[in-house]
Amino acid sequence: MRIAPIVLAAGDSTRTGFPKALLPIGADIFLTRILNTLESLGLPDATVVLGSHAAQIQPRISERRVRIVINPNPAEGQLSSVKLALSGLDPSFAGCMLWPVDQPGISENLVGNLIKQFIDCRAPLVLPRCGEKRGHPAIFSRTLFQEILEAPLHEGLKKLVLRHSHEMSLLPTNELATIEDIDTPEDYFKFMGETLEAALARGAK
Repeated sequence: MRIAPIVLAAGDSTRTGFPKALLPIGADIFLTRILNTLESLGLPDATVVLGSHAAQIQPRISERRVRIVINPNPAEGQLSSVKLALSGLDPSFAGCMLWPVDQPGISENLVGNLIKQFIDCRAPLVLPRCGEKRGHPAIFSRTLFQEILEAPLHEGLKKLVLRHSHEMSLLPTNELATIEDIDTPEDYFKFMGETLEAALARGAK
């Protein structure tokens, strides 16, 4: 069962004040940390959806085996990026994994367990659950692709997820990274223990 990884990195990052995909995390940036995790699991080449910061981000992944999709209207919301990514996927994929770029701290072990759960249980939707909250990355079966493509942009994916809540499979985890987005400099400091200003001054390879 082939699963297509999709990294959602088209947001304008207005609250962070810097493209989230390029935020430093150790010797990596958020985007390459996620791609490294996907590659380590032997998954197919990822689709990376970029937006208004594409010109800044693309050089950092120019040597990566990834499919880049540019969302010309990222203000339409995350669902618009998901639709663009799904529209060009090979029909051999049994599902897709949606991974927002502002959640780079998720472990390889958790992602591997999500994939195993999707394969074993054959649920149309598999997500991690930390405490009482559902998180990311989320795996959607191909059986939901058409419903996603037809969903109104203003609804996002939340209503679709709610419609299938009775048949989704949840993976319990203690990893807070599955439910905590990094949207502000304060979030970055909480996640990294370093101010965003210091991290950017230090730079990342």
